[in-house]
Amino acid sequence: MSKIITLTTDFGLEDEYVGVMKGVILARAPQSTIVDLSHAINRQNIRQAALLIKSAYRFFPEKTIHLVVVDPGVGSDRRFILLQAEEHIFLGPDNGVLGLLLESEHFRIAYEVQCEQYYLKPVSSTFHGRDILAPVAAHLAAGLDPASVGPVIRRQSLKKITFAEAVIDRGNDTITGEVTGSDHFGNLQTNIKASSLNNLYGNKISRIIVSVREETIVGVQTAYAHRAQGEILAIISSRGVLEIAVNLGNAEKFLGADIGDKVTVYMPGT
Repeated sequence: MSKIITLTTDFGLEDEYVGVMKGVILARAPQSTIVDLSHAINRQNIRQAALLIKSAYRFFPEKTIHLVVVDPGVGSDRRFILLQAEEHIFLGPDNGVLGLLLESEHFRIAYEVQCEQYYLKPVSSTFHGRDILAPVAAHLAAGLDPASVGPVIRRQSLKKITFAEAVIDRGNDTITGEVTGSDHFGNLQTNIKASSLNNLYGNKISRIIVSVREETIVGVQTAYAHRAQGEILAIISSRGVLEIAVNLGNAEKFLGADIGDKVTVYMPGT
């Protein structure tokens, strides 16, 4: 098992929560390497965390342990799961935060975490990331067999999370999608994949029109600086999807955009 553990939470950094989880891990697996993936997930935003972990895990070595704590149901009877996907290990609540890893091309096996012998005692009703998930992650990094954490769970029983798929209309050369979230800079992510744009428009991508919240954007740029400061633009994000940005600005505030806002791509004259 890898000694790399990534942490993704909605805890922020103002309080001791992230540091305490690291202390729990290092006390049990002092040779582990802890990577802070993000602690700026919006509070209780399961969908944002699911998108982040799905887009980020593949950049880590195989067998990396990814610990995700975005848990609005903390203290309830929701279960914890260990999920193996593409030779990576994921730990988190079964609330959909790992739901984008359940597709058959990613999923390998899942277990319900029931190994109480590794938990901190007493277990708090409000901090299961510290008392349950962090020590289990540490023991995995120290060599615990993932199959030892508890019984196998059927993939079909795990909590899924769904996002609308962009609609491609080849007859009219249009793609209709939506805003799925924003990043720290206020850049808007969409569900329109770069591969869909390339397949439909090919080398004409610099001529397409992107429409969002009554704003019309011409072409897809290859750099933010290809537009003047304060000017809105479309670009392919590092996640491989269409992004709406403002050069040296904030597209989310500029447009007053929300998750679910419609985004339409088309060729001029169609």
